[in-house]
Amino acid sequence: MAIPSSLDQIDAAFLSDALGTSVTGVEAERIAVGEGFLGELARLTLTYGSDATGPATVIAKIPTTDSGLKPIGLMLQAYEREARAYNEVIPQLEVRTAAALYNGMDTETDDYCLLLEDIGHLSAGDHHAGATLEQAQAAMVAAARMHARWWGNVDELEWVPPIDSPLNMGLQDMVADAFPVAVSEYGHLLGDDVIGGLEAFIPTMRDLLTAYGPMSRTLVHTDFRLDNMFFDDGELVLIDWQVVSRGDGTSDVTPFLALNLSPELRREHEQDLLRLYFDTMSAAGAGYLEFDDLIERYRMTLNFWLAVYCYSAASKGETTQRGEELFQRVLARGADACRQHRAWEKVGNYEPHDRIH
Repeated sequence: MAIPSSLDQIDAAFLSDALGTSVTGVEAERIAVGEGFLGELARLTLTYGSDATGPATVIAKIPTTDSGLKPIGLMLQAYEREARAYNEVIPQLEVRTAAALYNGMDTETDDYCLLLEDIGHLSAGDHHAGATLEQAQAAMVAAARMHARWWGNVDELEWVPPIDSPLNMGLQDMVADAFPVAVSEYGHLLGDDVIGGLEAFIPTMRDLLTAYGPMSRTLVHTDFRLDNMFFDDGELVLIDWQVVSRGDGTSDVTPFLALNLSPELRREHEQDLLRLYFDTMSAAGAGYLEFDDLIERYRMTLNFWLAVYCYSAASKGETTQRGEELFQRVLARGADACRQHRAWEKVGNYEPHDRIH
């Protein structure tokens, strides 16, 4: 059946075919407007024929219909990656996500559509507010389980791009161009020491990615943040699989701990949270052999993730008040982590090692 290219095309007839039941009516409410700029989402409230049953609500997700933004999503292969993740990755994970009730993908017409289980009744993570200790612990366990499953086996997923892909290699020039704007707008949140560290780091981004290409032994979510998380009695439910890629695990762990926790909570519990991740990976025969090696990799990648968020903040265009406040909190959190760990001391020291399972 034809894959809808707009939310308006998701009508009762399409839903009947997609869900394999008799849908007689649908009411759509747009959600997350302005938050997921590469996609459009709606909560659909459904009514059924007298002898039919189905979920009361579902979440519809399609690529953005903005002609200026959709090409970015296609360039990133974001829509294909998420569709293939639901087909090939998620069924093999111990990490919960919103179930896909329909997964339409047409790479020739660039049409994609997901009908997802509505998990809006669960407790949602809030990147702006920051994680609680319990949420952070759940995130570390879930990340370790996901990374351990694909550790050494990610080559089975030939469509998942490596950390040193041409697309990621282009980040250095993009970040360099945007960084002066970030300093102008947010320099007071970063501080002169962190600004100096990032100025030294940005010209070496390609070197970092190249050196750690061989270390990219597992599948990483790469957008592992609270706004993509729900919690069910302490268990993480992870959504939004558009930018899954290859990495060594810190592509999820570093930005989560450094940018999703308040500085106070992170400073008090960071070592214990990293140890929880390390121990869970080690129990599955995956990850780094030595805890100190994980710590050093964590320190090394702090520069990268703060630089990426500086680029995002400087390039964001119009945003909501929450969006602006979120960027300010994230940059302040990242600067605090870089300062505590003196992350600038790791610039250029990118030699990979073989102390891994």
